[in-house]
This record gives sequence, C-alpha cells and structure tokens, in this order.
Amino acid sequence: MRRVEYEFWSSVVPVLDDDADVAFSRIAGKTGKTQSQVARNVLAIFRLGELPKVKALQDAGFILDMQALVAIDQVLAKLGKVEGDILEQIDNLLAAYLTPTKPNQVFPTVGKIRRRLRDICQALDPTIAFYNPQKKDAYRCTVSGSRAYIELDVEAAHGVVLHEIVAQVAKEHQVTLAEALVLLISGSVTPEAGKVVIYSYRASDVENGPTYVQGHGWMIGDIPAKRERHRDFSEAPKETAGYGPSEDVRKYVEGRDLTCRAPTCDQPAYLSQLDHRINYRDGGKTHPSNMVALCQHHHNMKTDGRAFYILDPDTGDVVWLFEDGTWLITEAEGPLAPKAKRWAQTVGQLITANRTKAHERAQALKEEFEQEAAKPSAKGGVDGGYGGKGCDEDIPF
Repeated sequence: MRRVEYEFWSSVVPVLDDDADVAFSRIAGKTGKTQSQVARNVLAIFRLGELPKVKALQDAGFILDMQALVAIDQVLAKLGKVEGDILEQIDNLLAAYLTPTKPNQVFPTVGKIRRRLRDICQALDPTIAFYNPQKKDAYRCTVSGSRAYIELDVEAAHGVVLHEIVAQVAKEHQVTLAEALVLLISGSVTPEAGKVVIYSYRASDVENGPTYVQGHGWMIGDIPAKRERHRDFSEAPKETAGYGPSEDVRKYVEGRDLTCRAPTCDQPAYLSQLDHRINYRDGGKTHPSNMVALCQHHHNMKTDGRAFYILDPDTGDVVWLFEDGTWLITEAEGPLAPKAKRWAQTVGQLITANRTKAHERAQALKEEFEQEAAKPSAKGGVDGGYGGKGCDEDIPF
C-alpha cells in the first residue's frame, strides 16, 4: 500500500516551472482529492528530495506512508530556509531514528515521527516555535444521553500543571483522576499550594545535552524552577516494598518508556498505569525491571490474557505475544532509555559543534571588520568607519 501510494505521487509531481494552481487542480480532478491535499502530498515528495538518507530508506523499503511524509515536510517548513549543514544533520538523525534495529520492531507512528523531528529541529534551532502562541484556550461541554463530556484545550505548559494538580488530589484522596477533577471543580477539595511538580530529565554527562520535560518534549537549556530537586537516575532506583510503586520507581519507568508500551499506542506514560510484568501476587517485584507503562485499554488486554509480553530489564525492550502466534517488539523511547541516551549524546555533540562554528564565523567576521578598518583611506590616514576620517577609537560594533 505504501509503495503504490508513494510511487503514484512521485509520478505526478509537476516540474518546477509549472503553474502550481493549474497542476494541483488537474491532479485533484483526476484523484478526487482536494487541491490542498494534493499540494501537501506534492510538497512532501519535493521535501524528501532534500533528505537523501531518508529518501534512500524510503526508496529501498517504502517505510513511510504519505501521512508521515507530509508530517516531515510540515515540521521542516517551520525552519524556513535551512542551511545545508543543518539539513544534513537533520537527515542523519531522522534516518537513524527510522532505521529498524530489531526483527518485528514496531515502526514509529506519524505522531512519534512528528514529535521526534520537532525535537531535533528545536535542539538545532531553539528559536523556532512549533505551536501557535496566539491560539486561544477553548472549553467544550458535550452532553450525550446520560453522559457529559468536558474538554479543555490550553497551552501545554498549563495543561501539564493542571494535570499534576489533579494527580496530586487523586493521590491524596485515593480516587481516580476523573473523580479528583470533579472534587476540584465542585469545590469539595482545595489543592495544596506549592505542591505542583514538573518533572524533567537531563543527562549529567552530556555537554549541551537537551532536557526532556514531561508533557513538553525535548528542549535546550535549563528549565526555570523556584525549587529544584535532583535525583540520580543513572541507575534504576531501589525496589518498592509494597504493591504500589514509589515516586522514584514511577518516574524512572515513565522516563524510560515515554508512552504506553503497547504497539503503536501514543498515550503518554505519565497518564498511564504501571503494570507488573510478573504479577505482584506471584512474586513479581515492584521495580523498573518488572514494570512497564500501559494505558487502561492495553492493561486490560494483558489482564484478560489476550496479549502477553516479555520485558528485557536491561534495554527496556518489550516483546508482545498475541493469541494468533504473531509477535512484535517495541523499544523504550523515553529520555532514560538507552536509545534516547545515545540520541542526547549525538544532539549534544551537534549543539557544541554548531556553537563552535558560529563562534568561529563571528571571529572571522570581526577580523574582517578590523582589517577593513585598518586600511589607509584615499585621503590618507586610517579609515575609522566614519566618513573616512582617521581616528584611534575602537570601531563601534
């Protein structure tokens, strides 16, 4: 399916001299797609040509569908005109991310590809804004029969804080997140001031390494906070004595897994449950080597016996076994996973190299200015940069 779709859109891409509106309208009339859909697909094919390593993967195995190709183009479009060396770095990092390393490895979803590419771009150019800062917050309440659905759309920073408030109330009162939200909105409970905690992960041994902020993704620099508490997660925390995981165990598993570990599930780990790979009542430890993040749906599948998984305690890889005899493997993608540690190391090196290059260019430009200023003017003397008059003052740059 991916091959047929990719080859079709590659075959109808207009030449650069064609009138875009006419070409897109013609293709839309032949395919039944809207003109905007045609434009997105055509631009995605053009963009792929700028990423030779990713294109080589696509031409060899047709690993990306058009949705993924469009997502790649839309993220890179935020960068505007990209310098050749930056584009080459993006191509290398994205190709490495898309290259399978294990048999039956689950391929990243479009959402994960979009997030990873956005993380790469933000690491290489932190001035880029990938979300519309002017988008207004939205609130919706939909009543359907005997149920009501309440939805709040806010900036990610606000959403993460609100979630932590709800989670704190749920923990204090031993209720579900939904019940905690009802208690808060109805005024039955009041959140304790100063209790909101934002979790971030940063490698201590990587110079200029990016920081992963829970609910936000990877970003450059330190996260401003009134109070900071650091934990060493270079090694897994100690086993929790009881059934419920300690905060250290939970945050380690969330930092390793990133999302629900079921194939193609994108629910964040911090919104998921922690499941004992070997049941606690059967002697399973409450420890990261025996726990993974699962959303409610996939937790139920495991509990019902419709699916079974094996956890590699060292790498965090999860092998899923299904009733029909098939199997799939998912890799841990969180900031504490081995794969992400290597990625952070690579990005840290790129950031250092880019800053070194920028400094060298600035130094070369300064020397060029100084040499130009030191040249004798046509009227004699030294040109000080102001109308050819000689002076001994520093050039005001």
